[in-house]
Parts: sequence; C-alpha cells; structure tokens
Amino acid sequence: MRVDIWTDLACPHCYYGSRNLLTALALRGDRPDVQVFWRSFQLMPGPPAPDRDPEEALPSLFDVLARFNGSREAAEAAMARIAPRAASAGLVFRPDLVRPCRTMNAHRMVHLAAEHGLAGQAVARLYGAYWAEGRDLAHHDTLVSLVAEVGVPADEAREVLSGDRFETAVHADRAEGLALGIGGVPSIVIDGRYAVSGTIAAEDLAEALAEVAEGLPTP
Repeated sequence: MRVDIWTDLACPHCYYGSRNLLTALALRGDRPDVQVFWRSFQLMPGPPAPDRDPEEALPSLFDVLARFNGSREAAEAAMARIAPRAASAGLVFRPDLVRPCRTMNAHRMVHLAAEHGLAGQAVARLYGAYWAEGRDLAHHDTLVSLVAEVGVPADEAREVLSGDRFETAVHADRAEGLALGIGGVPSIVIDGRYAVSGTIAAEDLAEALAEVAEGLPTP
C-alpha cells in the first residue's frame, strides 16, 4: 500500500500531522507492505533562500503572520489554537522561537534523504528543529547538520545546497498535488485513490489505513 503525504515544513498543522502519520503507522505495527512518500507542497512557492547568518535579527513569526491574520494578536491566537493539537501528538510547539524562511532548501534536503531511505527521519528532524528549537532552516550549515544527524551524508547535502538539484522535484510534487485537487496541507492520499485530511488524530488515521488495506488484493 502506498501512502503519499504532502506537507510544507513552515506549516504548523503539518508538524503535528506528520507525527500523527508516523504514529498511525506504528499503531499498525511494522508493515513492510506500506510505503510512505513525503511530498513537497510549498505554501508560498519560491526559489531557495540565500544562506543566512543564524544570528541575523528577523521579524517574529507572529509579525509575519499578522500580514495574513490582520494583527499580531490574531496571529498569536491562531498559534495558540494549534498548540493543543501539537501537544496531543507529543510535540513541543514553540512558535515564539521560529525563524521564518522560505522552505525550498529544506524540501530539497528531504528529497536527498529519500534517496537514502531516510525521508521520514529527515522530515521529523527538520520539523522539530523549526517548530520546537528555533533553528534557522535558511542557514546551510544548520540544514547539513540536521540531516546528517539522521544519516544523510553531509558532503552530499552541501553539494545539493550549492546547486539547484531537486528544485524541479519540489515543484513537481506541488504540481501533482494541485492536479489531484490538493489546496492545503497536510494532505494524505492512500493507494493513489483515497484522500484523507492530514490533520486527523493518529488513531483515526490508523483506522483509515486499515480499512484501505483490507480492501486491497492480497499480493
């Protein structure tokens, strides 16, 4: 069974949604017949951010979100509503620490990790770094260090960041998602046919996976 999940690393709902998927898979036990594909869906598509000094002063996430929410107070309230869902997934959620950035390079690291069978591990590490630790995903050394922690060769990560490798793949993921009718993330498609909201609880997601699996022909 194939499971595709479209996410953006700057999306707080994707933070707990990706954890819920991993938990749902764990609830079903070690199932080698399940293949998970982590797909990129930049909410604000754009080129890679330039390498940035991690000490550079930046506007807070709340100030950035105020442009869309109407005010800083509304942005803070929106993040406060997400906090319980992150906590229920067992996650630390610190939007006050977030250093906002474009996510193309982080997505490219996930694509590189996928070549080593480490996409899920890389996604989890990058989300935690961004949403819980306030790490700067626009800083190349930070990205290299984070994916190296889960086993991605540091020299390969640096090589990717020095060029444009995987940019086309990131854009293609988003284009495919849009073609499937995906307008927001996290979004999950099971077996290429069944769309599931990526924000549902892990237990409900595990049940959905089981229902689809039961209807599939036995190999």
